[in-house]
Amino acid sequence: MKRLLALLFCLLFVVTEGGYAKDYVARKKTGNYEVEITIDRNPLILGDNRIGIEIRDRDNNYVTDTKVLVNYYMPPMLRMPPMNYRIDAKLKGEKYKATMNFIMTGPWYIVIIFHRGGKVFTAKFNVDVP
Repeated sequence: MKRLLALLFCLLFVVTEGGYAKDYVARKKTGNYEVEITIDRNPLILGDNRIGIEIRDRDNNYVTDTKVLVNYYMPPMLRMPPMNYRIDAKLKGEKYKATMNFIMTGPWYIVIIFHRGGKVFTAKFNVDVP
């Protein structure tokens, strides 16, 4: 019985520690800013995927005083209607957060849009939903 419990404990440890993929993380520069996205799924999945967005200025300070828009879309394909979604990201702490709902497998673009000093900044990321 003790051996069975020890085996179950080890199996539980392996599954919880090594059985899950890390978040999807990517960075892009736009102007004097660096945008980092973190998606809670890797690989991404059909359905809801939560995205966290960090924006830092050239002094590495968080930008927390702007409106952030997430535009995610699938490139146009023959005989398919366009799939283009825009959602507002809400500030929580030092990150902006939103939930994207991918409705089809394939390549998607995620564009992070924000305004600073009267200018519009965008950071474009390519992802794949298997």
